[in-house]
This record gives sequence, C-alpha cells and structure tokens, in this order.
Amino acid sequence: MGIFTDEFDLAGYVKQQAMKIDDLQNRELFRDIIGDMFSELYRHMYAEYHGLEQRMLAEVSRPAEVPDVMTGLCRREDYDQTDKELYPLDAADLLEPEIPAADVLDHLQQGESYALFPVFFAGETATLQKLIRERHRFSGVVKSGFNDVAATFELRPCRRYLQQIEALYGVTNLNALPWRSILAPYLYKFAEVWITSVEGWTGEQTIERIMLDYAEFRDIIQEKMVPLWNIQPYQALTSAYPEACMDRIAYEHRLYAHQFPAGGQYLLDQSDAAVRSVRWQGGDLIITCDQRERESWPLLRFYPVRSAEKYGYRVYGNQHDQSFARNLMAAYGQRVKTRAEVERFLWSFACMRDFSLQDLRLRQAAGQAATYCTDEFIGYEFRTGSREYTLELDFQAKQEDYRNLDVLSFLVTNLQHYFPEYNCAGRLV
Repeated sequence: MGIFTDEFDLAGYVKQQAMKIDDLQNRELFRDIIGDMFSELYRHMYAEYHGLEQRMLAEVSRPAEVPDVMTGLCRREDYDQTDKELYPLDAADLLEPEIPAADVLDHLQQGESYALFPVFFAGETATLQKLIRERHRFSGVVKSGFNDVAATFELRPCRRYLQQIEALYGVTNLNALPWRSILAPYLYKFAEVWITSVEGWTGEQTIERIMLDYAEFRDIIQEKMVPLWNIQPYQALTSAYPEACMDRIAYEHRLYAHQFPAGGQYLLDQSDAAVRSVRWQGGDLIITCDQRERESWPLLRFYPVRSAEKYGYRVYGNQHDQSFARNLMAAYGQRVKTRAEVERFLWSFACMRDFSLQDLRLRQAAGQAATYCTDEFIGYEFRTGSREYTLELDFQAKQEDYRNLDVLSFLVTNLQHYFPEYNCAGRLV
C-alpha cells in the first residue's frame, strides 16, 4: 500500500509509531512535531501527487465509442409493452404469426419447404448447429377446424436477428465510431422451423395450430420466445434550415439537444441521404450531407439498463470498465504481450466475473476450439498467409450454464481483435 493512496491513514500510522517510543516525554514530542507539522506537509504532497496523476490521465482521454448494448429474452406473453429498458428486436414477435395455408401447400407441392416461426434452443449452441447441419426431422400435426394431419419439420438457421447486429456495424461506421462486439448469447440459439411435408392437406383449410413433437428436446426447444435489446428507433427533424457548406454542395443539418429526450444515447441510423459526416457539438447533432431541404432523420436510441435480470432471464451486455491502460491502448494501439495484459483485458469486461482464466499458451498445432467468432460478418483483414500461432485459452466457469460458451466466444472474439496476429481459441476446462 502506497502512502498516497486513499487507504493510507496518516493519523493511525503516527499513533502506531508513537506507541513504540517508551519515553513518554519523547512520545509526546514526536506526536506534536510529526502529528502537526508533518500532517500539513503530507496533505500538500498528497494534493500535488494526485494533481499530477490526474494531469497524466487527462493526456489520454476516453475515446468516443458505441453505447453499451444490452440483450435479453422473454416469453411473448410476459413482455410488458411499457418497458423502458428492453425492446423486441422485431416488434412482429409480439404478435401471433398467421400461417397462410395456401402458400404452405403451394410450396410443398413444388417440393419446397416453408418457414413457419422461430424457436429458442435452451441448450448448447453446438448441439443446435448439429441438429441444423444433420437436418434432423421432427414429426408433428397441422390442426384445422376439420381434422388433424401429420407433417414433418426441420430446423434451419435463423439469421434475421443476427442481421440486425450486422446492420448495427454499418451504423457505427456511419457515425465514425469504432466497433464494439455485441454480447448476445440468446441470438445464436434461435432457429427457424420449416415444414417439409404434410399428408392429406388441402389449401382450402385454415391452419389453426401447428404442434411439433420435439422428442428428447421437448424441454429445450421453446416456442413464442422474444429476443430483446436496449435499442429503439427514434425520429428527429432538422431543427432549422440546413446551412450550406463552403463547397455549396453539402449542407449541415443541426438537430438541437432539446430534441433528444434525456436518459439515452443516440446514433444516426442509415438513411437515403448521402451522409458525409456526423458529429456532436454541445449536445447538438450536426449531420453533413447532400440534402438541401429539412429532413426527418432516423436515429437509434440506446437506453440504460440497470436490471441484471428481467422476465426470468439474465440480461447480458458488452460493457467494460474505463481504465488508463485501455484508453492508452485505444489512443496509440500499443499492446503488451504478457499473460498479465491478457488477464487485464479480459477482466475489463463485466461478463468475465463468471469465469476464471486457468491457462493460456501459444501453439503452432492448434487444438479443437470450443468458441466461435461473434463478429464473423467483419471481413476487413487482408493477409497473404495464415496465422502461424494459435493463442489457446482455458477458462473455468463458476457455474454451469448453457450460455457459458457463447459468453466465452464474445470474450475470445474481443481478444482476437486485440491480438490479430494470432488465432485466438477458447475452451472450458
């Protein structure tokens, strides 16, 4: 413990040292001199030391970045539409899907399958991918007002939620912000149910209900589940007439600070306008584009989420701590390739509290990785050869959970961005 830390107690230290002096007169003299004179000197040195520390830290400011993205899950019937923290990724998920019998029959008669609805797989992502890859068939019935007919079904990838994450990557580029990987373990566990065949069905009948027999997966595959996040669309109109730039081609659109309700953060969403730049100035949003007239701008509002759990499911986020080391790395791109630095980087994420790093090693012959890349849609690296070494990481989970490997995949993906010269692979031990 240093003498200029908040934990150091000067008065207690002086008292402790004084008790070591046997002579009472000398003990009193020690207290008078050290307790009075030295305490004033200490307070002055303490203020100067912390002032120097703050000036050093201020030289490397916190970089601008995308707001925290929080994700959750709920049953359709449990969602509160007045919720001010989490919103459905797809508002249509709150409605009972209508399945057109004629379209289903038309596709089946042409030898094609038909997508019905998404389901959530409350198990390991690798198991779900195996079911999809092997095209595992499930039996079931299609119920109408007249009779029930047998049908077969299979699970296929559900991409529509992950595509919204990909769209968010484009939004960060539009706002000139560095990308932050999204921790969304629930989204990788959704699959689409497709009907592949039906017996004795006519298109004139109305589909009232479709019932599947998930067999040994009946407790894991769940219907009517809604993925959530803390992002909601928002519209704002240019506050005044756009001002022409010096080139008389582009125009600046200003959206005043009072147009943005407090309690959230905002990013400009994709629009038809050819946007040149986006910047914030004194709480106002200034958009430089080719539009001469006032525009209604699409924005994304990011809400703060204080709940660790909602609707019976844990809320996950990509939030990380703010430290001088992280800001220094972001500003200068300098990395220290040590185990301590890897641990510091991993522990900067809140979700790392559920794990401990047991071991890490560099190997030329890579083992079997259990994690996957959560940013596989990013293809910005051009290399002439493969990475020579693999950085293997062994983690231990504090509790068993079917989402553990998905959270680890998020952590390892972030580490991959941090050490692009290695293949980063993680596993649970």
